[in-house]
Formats: sequence, C-alpha cells, structure tokens
Amino acid sequence: MMEQLTRADDGRPGSPRMATTTLPPEAPPAQASAPTPTQPPRRVRLQAWLRDELTPRHALASLNAALILYLLEMIIALSVVVLIFSGPLAPFLPQAISYVLIGNALLVVTVTVFSSYGGSMAVAQDTPGVILAGAAASVAGSLAGGAAAGALFPTVMVLLIGCSLAMGLVILLMGLFKLGGLVRYMPFPVMAGFLAGTGWLLTVGGISVASDTPFGRALLEPEKLARWLPALLLGVAMLIAVRRTGKPTVLATLFGLGLLTFYGVMTAVGRTPAELASDGWLLGPFPQDMAWSPPWTPQTLARVDTEALWRAVPLAAPAIFISVIALLLNTSSLELLTRRDIRLDQELKVTGVANLVSGIAGGLIGYHAMSVSSLSHALGKGRRLPGLLVALMIVCTLLAGTALLSHIPRLLLGGLLIYIGLAMLHEWLLQAWSTFSKADYAVVLAIFGIIASTDFLWGIGLGTVMTMLLFLVNYSRVDVVRHALSGITCRSRVVRSPQETALLAAVGGQLLVLKLQGFIFFGTANTALERVQARAALAAEPRLRFLVIDFQQVSGLDATAVLSLAKLLQFSQQSGITLLFTHLPDTAWTQLQRGGFDVASSGLLRFADLDRGVEWVEDALLAQHGQDRPAEAGPASLEEALLDIVPEPGRIAALLGKMQRRELAAGDTLLHQGHASDTLILMESGQLTALLERPGQRPLRLQTVRGANILGELGFFLGTARSASVVADTASVVHCLSQAGWTELRRDHPDLASTLDSLVIHQLSLRVVHLTKVVDALG
Repeated sequence: MMEQLTRADDGRPGSPRMATTTLPPEAPPAQASAPTPTQPPRRVRLQAWLRDELTPRHALASLNAALILYLLEMIIALSVVVLIFSGPLAPFLPQAISYVLIGNALLVVTVTVFSSYGGSMAVAQDTPGVILAGAAASVAGSLAGGAAAGALFPTVMVLLIGCSLAMGLVILLMGLFKLGGLVRYMPFPVMAGFLAGTGWLLTVGGISVASDTPFGRALLEPEKLARWLPALLLGVAMLIAVRRTGKPTVLATLFGLGLLTFYGVMTAVGRTPAELASDGWLLGPFPQDMAWSPPWTPQTLARVDTEALWRAVPLAAPAIFISVIALLLNTSSLELLTRRDIRLDQELKVTGVANLVSGIAGGLIGYHAMSVSSLSHALGKGRRLPGLLVALMIVCTLLAGTALLSHIPRLLLGGLLIYIGLAMLHEWLLQAWSTFSKADYAVVLAIFGIIASTDFLWGIGLGTVMTMLLFLVNYSRVDVVRHALSGITCRSRVVRSPQETALLAAVGGQLLVLKLQGFIFFGTANTALERVQARAALAAEPRLRFLVIDFQQVSGLDATAVLSLAKLLQFSQQSGITLLFTHLPDTAWTQLQRGGFDVASSGLLRFADLDRGVEWVEDALLAQHGQDRPAEAGPASLEEALLDIVPEPGRIAALLGKMQRRELAAGDTLLHQGHASDTLILMESGQLTALLERPGQRPLRLQTVRGANILGELGFFLGTARSASVVADTASVVHCLSQAGWTELRRDHPDLASTLDSLVIHQLSLRVVHLTKVVDALG
C-alpha cells in the first residue's frame, strides 16, 4: 500500500499556501450548489483557470512537480506489472506494460480532474497487485505448456480487466449510495492483520521479482542470492532513508543511485547490457513497437479458458475487498495531511469511474496513493496541472518507444516492492505491538499468520470470523442499560402539591426505570433481566412493585431478545411487579406479540413515552397511599397546602387578596408562548399543562401542574418572553399578579412580598434538589 511511502509526512502541517483556482469540472461545495448571481459561467472559470495555471511561474513549478511525480508513477506501475507478469507470464510483460501504462494514464487523468482535491494522484496499486499476482500464477500453473498455452495471456488479461471493472463498479455504487463511512465499522485489528499480511506478500513478491524465481529453497542458491540479496539491502536502505527524512523524493534518488551502481558494477566485471538481458537481470529486451491495441477483441476473448478463469476468481476477489479499505484509509490520511475537507463519497465515485475507464484499456486496479498525492501536495500546492502533465508523459513514454524501460534492472523494482512490504510490516506488525492491546495484537498475528502461510482468501475468512467475535466481545461490554433510576429520581413532568411530592419521595423506591440502549439481542436482554432480579432481591430497598422499560434509545431487537423479554414478563408476574414498556415502536410491539406476549392476561402496559408511563405509576402510588391513609389524601385549601412553607396563618389569604382571581374552563389558554412574561400565576386548584408549540409537529408537554404551585416565575422575574403556552386541562382556579401589582406589593406590603419570595424560593429549591439527585443517579 503506497501510503507507507510517506507515512512520516502524515502528521506534518499542510502547506499554508493553497491554489485558489480549480479546474471547472470539480464539483462545487454543498453550500454553493445553487447558482448565485455572482458565480461566473463555467467557460469564464475555465479561462481563468488556464490563465492562472499557464503563467510562467506556475507552469514551471507544475512541470518540475510533474517530472518527479512521473518518475514515482512509472516506478510504482512497473513494479506492480512486473510482480504480476513474472515466471511463466514473463514473456507477456511487454504487452502487459503497454496496457498498464495506458490504463494508469487514464486513471491519473480521471482522478486529477474530478477529485475534490486537485492534488490527488492515483496509481496502479501494489496491495491488490500482490493478490492479483497470486491469482495470475494459478492461471499460469493450470495452462502452462501444451495447447492451452495460447490461452494463458488472454485468460490472465480478462481476469485482471474483470477485477478492475468490478472494483470500479463496487466503489461507484458505494459512492452513489453514500457508503464511504462503512470502513469506520471495520475493527482496526482486523484491518491491521490484512495490511501486515499484504506487507509479507509484497516482500516475498519483491524477492521473487528480483531473482525471477518463485519463493522457496531455490533462493538460497549462490546465483539466486546474488540477484535478490542486493534488492533486499536496497529495500532496507529505502525504508531507513524515508523514515529518517520523511520525503518520498528520496525514493527516486535511491532508485537513480541504484541504477548507476548496478551498471557500474556490471561494467567493472565485464558484463554487457545484452548479456544482462539474456541472463534475466533486466526487464527487457522489449519489442521496438509496443503500440496499444484493445485487449478485449473477439479473437482474444475466444481464446480465454473459462474453466481456469473461474477457478482464479475466488483468489482474485479479495483484491477488491482490500482495495476498498485501502482507498478509504488513504483518502482519510490525505484529508489529514492537506487539512482540507475531502468528500469520501465523491472520491469513491471518481475512483470508480477511473477504474472503469482504466479497466477497459487493460489497466490494473488503482486508487489514491498517499506517497504520490502527498508529494503532489507539497510540490504542486493542490494544482491539477501536474497530474495532467504526468498522464501526458506516460503516454509519450509508449509513443516514443520503451527502449529505456527494457534496461531497468529487475532487482531495483524488486527492491522497491521489498521496501513497500517492509514498511507495511514495520507499521502494522512491529509498531502494532505497542499500540494494540494483547488481545487485539493476537488478532493481528492470527490474520497475518494465515495470510503468510496459506493465501489471502483464508485470511479474509478468518478476518470475517474475528470481526464477528470482536463485535460480540466488545458489544457485550456495553451495558444495555443506559440508566437505572428509581421513582425518587425519575419523575414525570407533573408538578404536584408539596404533600404529594413528599409522599412520592417516600415511596418512589418501589419504582425501577431501566432506559435501554443499542441493539437488543439475547445476551444484552438477559443483562436487563439479571438487573431486575438483583434489584428485587435487595432486602434493604423497598419492595419493587413497578418496572418501566424505556426503549427510546434502542435501535432494534431480534428474536432472541423477545425470549428474554418474555422471561422478564414472567418474572414480573411471579413477583407481583407491574411491567410497563415506553417508547416501544409499533413494529417492535408487533414482534413481541408474535413472540408470545399475551397483553390481555399479562397486565403488561404500554405508553407512548417515558413521561406518561412514570405519571401512571405516580398516580397509582398516590392512589394506593390514599386508600391506606385517607387522612393524608390532600389539603382542604390553598392556605393549608402552603402552611409548611408559610407557617403564619392569614399570610396566604392576605397575599391572595392582592392578586386577581381567575376561573378557567377546560381548554382555556392561560399563557401564550412568545408573549411577554408580565404575569405571575399562583395556582389554587385544577390542572394546568405547559406545552412547547413546534411548527408542523404536535405540541410537546413540558410539565403538568396540579394543586398549589407557582407558574411563570422565571420569565416574570427575568423579563424574558414566554417559552411555552399554559393550557387548562380541567376546570381550574388561579390567582394572577401583574408587574405593576408586584411593584406595589414590594412598596406598600413588604411582608407579603417576602411571603411570595419564600414561595418562589421554596419551589426553585425543590427543583434544584431534584435535579441534583437526577444528576447523581445518571452519573
């Protein structure tokens, strides 16, 4: 995976100077999608872009960046194609290079033009390349020799083109359906195991490319050692140089030095280029004419061995899987490097189209490369012209002939592959020891071992199983019970009289509220059952009589959860506990009924929300208490109700004498949302409800007030507008005090004003005490 080439750059700040002009085909930001009168036409923007890019200073800088980017693109693309077309496929390397380079040029153009960041650079990638190399080798093994040899190259090319087209289609659909964020749900240890296994395969592939020999005991022969050992040393030198400097340009420098050293040594020992080519040290010789021709002509397709092709498809399929992960990881890393908002779903669509276009031309799977993109960001400042020039240079390489390509030593390309593999092994295997827990690192080692000892397909299978196991283990650690509250801390929005409030505080422990979260299945639902059983067994707590299960934060439940909830209902019936479900969707309610819930005989109650369910429990507790102790059913008058707060008889009556008495019928609106808070309300009897009015939605109940209570005090004293409307639910009696009356009361009757202050302070204090208990319970 080529982002390893510049991993040291990922944490560095991006360039503070970014190009302000972009190529017109770039999609505009979401907030600017609608045309505005000030936005110039596309033709005018294209002309402005050309004028900016073609100024001498910018054009020279873009050309300099393009030359360096071209060298990296060529080195990477050649290393991948040589990795695939080695061994029995080596005779087809010249034609394969023409296909891959043309496909790579189309890939670069498409990503450069349409990416959300102009400096994005794509290349035929090594990560899927190493998987495709194994699939191609299986085709070569089944078709080598005899009459089937003529089907070898067409079959391999159809396999490679099919993978590129499949990759393009998959990520294009992911982009269209906005599935770019799915990669974030892949467990990181599993991804690390895949990448570590890929690093091993790249290292082994690099050794095979340098020695032109399959990985095995034959590599220990002196002649083979002389071919791959220098490549290994070069790969180690590249790894050390890049890690110390953090600059990808050092790769081109070391590649050039390696080229000079190779020919210097070979000249000193008297070896000519022709001898080196005949002995397999060089890529060539290549034919002089390597013009591109369509790889999917009817004559070519007719020679494809379909049986060998279908046998290789399962071996090649993991290349698509690992490429999707690598693309999204590379794009996210590029976003951090450039400090720009790179839209993942757009990059998926762009790369999907790029792979479709490249695949038709015979190109390999390709996507954003962190190495080349970060270099483009540093040199080109996010401009698109360097990428376009790189594509043009690649095409010119084929048009001008490939004589120079044939003189590239195989050990240099093998050394580059070894470097990439060692870099991935260092990061995802060695550094993982200090960054992962022991259990997670065991997952990394297991997947790496399977890939290294068998193949990628078995690694995918093991990774899938471990993904599910990790999910189950990690999800089991998440408590399905988000909050467990008693009736003392979890109260309804009904504001009751001081006597009723005190009574509920005394007997509220008989109610248990469980607020569930996440997806409910057998294991998590059984946790809730165990929580209820443990609470019911506590002798030091009041007897549990009511149980409320709230499903507001539940995303769904499966059939096994229905079984556990049925056990919970059965336990509640046996223990004399009334069970209530709140915020349960209709679909889940139907699922429970199909699962055997007999609502009619079980006594199970269902409420639309937690507030209504807790209100029902509070009414039941108050009704039971009133039956047991009728003397404390309620006060006879407002003065009696407030006697505990204002112990001086006559004070409340005198205060009420200074206020305006109003009688309300059911449905009357006492206060209007948005109006001035110019009235303080002292409620005597009845029931009032504060409603938050929402446009296009049903009003939301904020609180219901019964008995002796004060309303509107916050807005009245703060001078703010009414935040809600207050409506009478039943016939009610209230006493109103205006701002003018309050001013007069403070001036002429300070003792009565002090009485009103005491009532307000007492009510606010009760709210603070209750909120403190709720916060402690939630904490």
